[in-house]
Amino acid sequence: MPSASGGITPNIPTGAMFHIVIGDLALRWIVSILFGASIATYIYILVVQHDRRASTVNHLLHVTMLAAMILMAWRIGMEIPTFGPIIFFLLAAIWFLRVAGQVSSATRDRVTNYYYALMMATMAWMYAVMNGSLPSQTSHSPDHSLAGSLAMNMSGMDMPAHEMSRTLPAPGWITSVNWMVTLGFAVVALYWPCRYFAARRMSPRPHPFPLAGLEPLCQAFTAAGTALMFGALL
Repeated sequence: MPSASGGITPNIPTGAMFHIVIGDLALRWIVSILFGASIATYIYILVVQHDRRASTVNHLLHVTMLAAMILMAWRIGMEIPTFGPIIFFLLAAIWFLRVAGQVSSATRDRVTNYYYALMMATMAWMYAVMNGSLPSQTSHSPDHSLAGSLAMNMSGMDMPAHEMSRTLPAPGWITSVNWMVTLGFAVVALYWPCRYFAARRMSPRPHPFPLAGLEPLCQAFTAAGTALMFGALL
């Protein structure tokens, strides 16, 4: 439809959303380093604690989640349908709920596994937002190539494609959820270091596998990176 300026006004459905866009290269590297450090630690733990089956599954799920976050940050594989990852991370959330239900001793371990379940469900939510299939979103989620074509077709507007994608607003309830997730993970990112140093004071004995004792700090890195990723959706 021609606009008053003679250009073309694209027919953009209300509430349409593009995939996660992190336009700042430095921010991409920051989240990649945070997630990469966590992946390295989990791989180390997998090697030194290879005889613990349940822990192996837990750590592999964390590694998969972290790798998926890095791919999102660099917009790799964004053309792949998101239905598979949504189902995978929902099953991962169910796995951690099952683990939490089997914990009979420490309340802290049970709460921790509930947190892991929530984290996996959050990944499924992120993929659902990317897919644009949530209620009040459109069924079609345009990719960055479409964003580029829209940017070129809009006469008189000097706007890069990635900035164009950020101008498409999400429905209010989705934005509210994303705000809650962002703030929640920001708080959790502060909690894990406190838990780590409190444990060090209570039990100053060195961990048999030094890097394995740093897992709480890796959780802090993961939570901080996740908060930054969801911040890119706001």
